[in-house]
Amino acid sequence: MNPLSHLRRWVCLQSSVLLVVSIAGLADPSTSPSEIKVLPGFEVSVAAASPLVDYPMMACLDDKGRLYIAESDGRNLTTREEIEKERPRFVRRLVDQDGDGVYDTSTIFAGEMTMPEGGLWHQGALYIISAPYLLRLEDLDDDGVADKREKILGSMEFDGRANQHGPYLGPNGRLYFTGGHFGYDLIGSDGSRSGVSRAAGVFSCWPDGRDVRVEGQGGVNPVDVVFTPNGDMLSTCAIFDSFGGRRHDALIHWMRGGLTQRVYGNPLLPETGFRLPAVSRWGQVAPAGLVRYRGTSFGAAYRDTLFACQFNAHKVVQVSLERQGGSFLTVEKDFLSSERAGFHPADILEDVDGSLLLLDTGGWLSWGCPFSKNARPEIKGAVYRIQKDDALIPNDPRGNTLIWDSMKAASLIGLLKDTRPAVRDRAVEKMIEMGASILRDLEQVFNENEDPTFRKRCLWAVSRIQEERSLTMIRSALLDADAGVRQVAARSLGERKDAASVQVLTGLLQDTNAFVRGAAATALGLIGDREAVPDLFQHLNPSDPLHTQHAFVYALTEIGDLKGVLPYLRDSNRPYGQRMALRVIDALDADLEATSILPLLHSTDPDLRQEARQMASRRKEWKPAMIRVFRELSLEANSKQLNWQLIESLILSYAQEDDFQSALLETMSSAGQKPEFKEHLLNSIAFLDDLPETLE
Repeated sequence: MNPLSHLRRWVCLQSSVLLVVSIAGLADPSTSPSEIKVLPGFEVSVAAASPLVDYPMMACLDDKGRLYIAESDGRNLTTREEIEKERPRFVRRLVDQDGDGVYDTSTIFAGEMTMPEGGLWHQGALYIISAPYLLRLEDLDDDGVADKREKILGSMEFDGRANQHGPYLGPNGRLYFTGGHFGYDLIGSDGSRSGVSRAAGVFSCWPDGRDVRVEGQGGVNPVDVVFTPNGDMLSTCAIFDSFGGRRHDALIHWMRGGLTQRVYGNPLLPETGFRLPAVSRWGQVAPAGLVRYRGTSFGAAYRDTLFACQFNAHKVVQVSLERQGGSFLTVEKDFLSSERAGFHPADILEDVDGSLLLLDTGGWLSWGCPFSKNARPEIKGAVYRIQKDDALIPNDPRGNTLIWDSMKAASLIGLLKDTRPAVRDRAVEKMIEMGASILRDLEQVFNENEDPTFRKRCLWAVSRIQEERSLTMIRSALLDADAGVRQVAARSLGERKDAASVQVLTGLLQDTNAFVRGAAATALGLIGDREAVPDLFQHLNPSDPLHTQHAFVYALTEIGDLKGVLPYLRDSNRPYGQRMALRVIDALDADLEATSILPLLHSTDPDLRQEARQMASRRKEWKPAMIRVFRELSLEANSKQLNWQLIESLILSYAQEDDFQSALLETMSSAGQKPEFKEHLLNSIAFLDDLPETLE
C-alpha cells in the first residue's frame, strides 16, 4: 500500500477517536426544538448536535441504523482548484449505541473529500456523489472508517456550489443521481457515455457503473429523487425556470427522455415537443431533501406522501400526490418551520421506527445562495427527530430477530407483505441473492395473491433476478386487473428489453389508464423492436395527457426506424400523425429532402404547417426553400396568427447566409410593411451573437 494511504488512514482513525463523545458532552443546538413549529400531534427532539455534528448536508442510514452524513467544514470555497487542493469536506458516521433515538458517537467515515452530496447504503457499502465522481466507499473491518474508495463513474465539473446529488436507488435496482449544470462527461465502467453537456438533469447507471443513461434534462439544479410504488420518478429542482422576472423552483415528474419547459444548456436528449411542466411551482425556496414516507407510525393518511425541504423558506412541506391523467396534482401544507434565520433544512429521511430525521445545516452557506449573502458559521446545524405523539412504533423494525439464513422461500416472500419497510427491503435483497431457486415459489405465491400492493412488490423483486423464468411471471402481469400492477410489469419488461412481450405491450397502448399507456410506450422504446412502430402511430392521440404523448414520441425516436416512420409523414388524412412523424425524423437527424415537407408548409392544418416550418428553420441545407417560407411569412404580417417564434428561428438560423440577408433587407426596406412588423424583425436580429456587416 502507498505510505501516504497509510498516513491518511491513520489520521482518520485518530480523528475518529477524538470525536467519540458521550451524549452528556453535546452542546445545545443553535435552533432548539422549542423554536421549531410542527403540525399538531408531532414532536421534535434533538438526535445529534455539536460536537457530534456541525454542518450536516445530506445523509442516509445503513442496515444497522448508523447515520452517514455528508458534511461541510463550514467554509465557502468557490473554485474547483481550491476544493481539490483543500479537500475540505467529509462523511461522518453517527451511531446510536443504546437505541434511545439519540446518537452517541461520531467518527469520520471518509475524510479529505471534495463535495460529498448525497448518500446511499447499498449492499454493504456507501455510494455517494463527490464531484467529479460517483464513489463507492467500503469499511472492510467495521471500525467506522472507510478503507476502500472506488470510482464508479465520472466526471462532473464543480465550483463549490451544490450541483450534484445522490445516488438514489430505483425500484429496478439502478442508481439515479442528479445535477450537472457546470458540465459533465459521464463515462461508465463499460465505456458507456452520457455525452458532453451543461444541461442539468437526472442520470442513472447500474451499481457497478455500467450503462450510463441520461434519464431527463431540465432546470439548473435537480436535487433529491424519489419513486412512487408504481415507479414514477419525481425530484425537487432549484431554478426550474425564470419566467415573469421571478425564479421558480419546482417539483418535477420525470418521464424517460423528458425535457422540462426550460433547459439551461444544450440537451443531449432529442426533442419530442412535449416539454414537462412542474408538478408544483414553489418560487425561490431552494428545494433540497425529499423523501416518500413508507412507514406506518404516522398513520395511513401519511403513507406515500412526500416531505420536501425548502432551504430558503426555513421549512419542510408535506406534499400529497393525486394522479390525474398521466401525471400528478399536489396538495401541500407546511409541516415544519422555524423563524430562526440560521435554520436551513437540507435533507430529510425516514428512520426504521417511522420517525423522520431532519438535517439542519446551520448558517455557514453563502456561496451560490441568494438568500444567504453572509456566511454565519457560528450558527451550527443539527439533526432533529420528528415523531408522532401517538405513533405505533413497530417491534424489531429491522427484523433482527428473524432467522434470515435458514428462512424458507415461502416465508421470505411473505415478508413482502410486512408493514416494516426495512424488513421488506432486506427480504428483496435476500430474494435477489437466491436468484433462480426462489422463482417457482415466488410465481406460485404471486398467482395466489390478489393484493395489488403485494403483487407490485413481487414484480419489482423478480425484475431484478436476471433469469428467463422471471420474465414469464412479469409478462403475465401485463393483463392484471390493477393498473398499477400493469404499469410496473410494463416498466420491468422494458428494463429487461424483453422482445417476447412486444405484442402484449402494444395492446396496452390503448389501455384505459394513461400511466399504463405511457409505461407501455416507454417499454417499447427500450426494447427497440421495429414491429411496434405501426401500433405506436395508430394509438397516438392528441387528447392524451402531455406526459403520455411524450412517451409515444420518445419511444418512436428510440426505436429509430426512419423507413417505418416515413409512411406516416405522407398520410394527409391524419395531420397529427404527420406532425409526430416530423418530430421523430427531426430527432433522428435523418437525411430528408426539402421536397418531402414542402407540401406540409402549405398544409390547411395550422399546427402541421407550423411544425413543418419550425423543422425547416433548423435545416441549413434547405436554405432556398426556407427563404421562400420567410417571404411568405412576411406577406402574412397583418395576420393575428403570425408565428413570431418561427420568424425569429429563421433569422437566428439563416442570418449569416447572404441569400437570406438579401430577403431580410428587402423586407425591412419595403414601404408596404408596418412599422410594428419591422420592429419585431429588428428585435429578432438583436439576438444574434454575431451581427453580419450587411445588417449593421
